[in-house]
Parts: sequence; C-alpha cells; structure tokens
Amino acid sequence: MPDDPSKQEQYVTELAGTDDRWVSVTDASRIARRQEHTIRTWIAQGLLSVNPVRVGINKKTRQVRLSDLVKLTPIIDPDAGIATDLGTLDLPSIPKQQQQLMEQITMLQQEVTGELASLGGQLRDLAEKHEQFAGETRQTWQVHQQQYQRLAHRDDERQQQLQQVRDSLTEQATSYSQELQQARQNLSALVVETEKTLRQALSDQVGQSEAVLRQALETVQAISAEAIEQVRKNVAGLEERLVSAVEKRREAHEELAATVTRLHAHTDQRFSQVVNRLEPLETTLGQQQDEIQEQVGRVGQLETELLTQIDQLATQLTGMQSTWQEKLAAAEQEAHQLRRDLDAQGRLQQALQKQLDEERKAREALAKQVEKLLQQGQQKGKGHD
Repeated sequence: MPDDPSKQEQYVTELAGTDDRWVSVTDASRIARRQEHTIRTWIAQGLLSVNPVRVGINKKTRQVRLSDLVKLTPIIDPDAGIATDLGTLDLPSIPKQQQQLMEQITMLQQEVTGELASLGGQLRDLAEKHEQFAGETRQTWQVHQQQYQRLAHRDDERQQQLQQVRDSLTEQATSYSQELQQARQNLSALVVETEKTLRQALSDQVGQSEAVLRQALETVQAISAEAIEQVRKNVAGLEERLVSAVEKRREAHEELAATVTRLHAHTDQRFSQVVNRLEPLETTLGQQQDEIQEQVGRVGQLETELLTQIDQLATQLTGMQSTWQEKLAAAEQEAHQLRRDLDAQGRLQQALQKQLDEERKAREALAKQVEKLLQQGQQKGKGHD
C-alpha cells in the first residue's frame, strides 16, 4: 500500500553520535512506556524522525533514533526492548555479509601480521636501543665510578693535606706561642734588668751627688769653723787690746768691722762657690733623670712594638686557619654534590629501567590482545563456515 500523502514524516539516515542507536517502533513503545500508536503518530506528524530504509525479514520494520525519542519522552525502561540485531537481519544478504566479513577478517589478519612484523621490528629496535642504552649506562656508570673513585682519592689526599696543614699550623702556632712566651719573658727580664740598671745608675749618681754635696758641706763647715776660730782669736786679741788701750778702741772697732766684713765676703764667696758647684750637679742629675725617662719610654715603645708584632702574627695565623677551613668546607661540599649527582644518576637509571620494563609489559599485553583478536576472528570465520 502506498504511503498516505498527508503524512509529514521526517527521515534520517545517520546516528547522532557514538552513544546513539536505532530502535524499532515496538521497542520504542516498550522502553518509553508509550502506546505504539503514539509512536507512529509522532512519526506521521514529523515529530519523530524515522529511517526511510525498512529492515527485518519481511522488510516492514521501521526504526527511529533513541536520541530523537529522548527529546519527546523520558526513557522509563531502557532494557524493555525485545528486538535484537538477529531479528533485524536481512537474510538474503547474509552470504554477501559473510563474504564482506571474510574480506574484513583477511584484511584484519594482514593488518595484524603487518602490525606484528612492525611490532617485532620495533621490539628488536627497542631491544637494540635498550642494549645500547644499557651499554652506554654501564659505561657512564663505570665513568662515574671512576670519577667517584678519583674524587674519593682526591678527597682523601685533600684530607691528608688538610691534616698535614693543620698539624703544621698547630706546630707553627705552638712554636709562635713558645716564641711569644720567650719574647715576653725576655722582654720582662730586659725591663727588670733595665729598671735595675737605671735604678743602680740613679742610685750611683745620687750617691755621687750626695758625696759631692757632703764634701762641699764639709768644706764649707771647715772654712766656717776656721773663720769662726779666726774671729774668736781676733775677738780675744781685741779684748786684750781693749783692756790694754782704750784709745785704740775705735780703730780696733773699725778693724773688727772690716774683719767681719771681709769674713762675711769670704763666707759669701765660699757659699757662692758651693752653690756654683751644686747647680751643675743638679743639672747633671736632671739630665740623667731625663735620660732615664727616655730609656723607660724607649723600653715601653719596644714592648708596644713587640705586642703589635705578636698581634699581627696571631691575626695572620687566624686568617690562615680561616682560609684552610673555607677550602676544607668547599672540598667537602664538592664531594657531597658529587655524591648527590651519582645518586641522581642511579635513580635516573632505575627510572629508565622501570620504564623499559613497563614498555616491555605493555608490548607483551598488546601482543596477547592481538593474538586473542586473531583467535576470535578465526573462530568467527569457522562459525560462519
């Protein structure tokens, strides 16, 4: 029977996507829990697109897309459909489909064979690359081991050198300390000896000055005693003369006055001589005291210079120790960095080995899957035969 021209059917020949599928009108009514008449009405009104090609044994089964059905009504029971692919087979085209299937199986076998050959070549290439990489890795590892041994040997040599330098510095420090101690002792002894010498010289000078002064005083006292004795004698003579002759009293008195004046002048002269002798002695004593002070100042300056040299030697020793300690720290840091690089190289080698093992397992799993597909294809071909 020809179709009713009043129908407004909309046709569609392609699925909307990979998740979409064709369902018959009966299956559509079952999974949507709608009457089959409703589904056909939607098709007639153009609300539900339909495939223009009818399928099934009697070529009367019509199909709609599940995605279009979802737009019109919710899907209540997706598993309620009873139609299967076997129910919609086109029986007259089975031999053609079998031939197509055999052709597809043959092509699939050829493709699988080619893929297996390519996979075998890739596996061989990968094995060769793996062997080459393993050889390079072993060579690199040997080089790193040699470098590590050289560095370890160099580290030991540096440790020995540092130990020798430390021992040498310790010996030098001990020697410098002993020399400084000896220099301080010598300086102390020199200061003490200088003080003793200066004190002795000063004591001698003072003693000499006292002796000279004492001698001068004794001389003055002797002169004074002589003058007094002479005065006494003169006075006694004058008294005798006064007793004997009053007339000569004035003359005697004048003579006595003149004598006293001369005596005073002589005494003043003697005192001037003594003072003149004492002044050079005081000047000499002052000069000696100044010289002593200068010598003491020079000794103090010498002690200051020695202490400055000692401080400079200690500073140089401290700088040398700091320099060697920095070099030792740099060498230790370099050795630690090399150890870290070697550990990182080992971890990288382990990661590469793990990656190679994973790739080998993946290729083995792929080979198994391909073999399984070939077996399934052969079983399907035998079933169709």
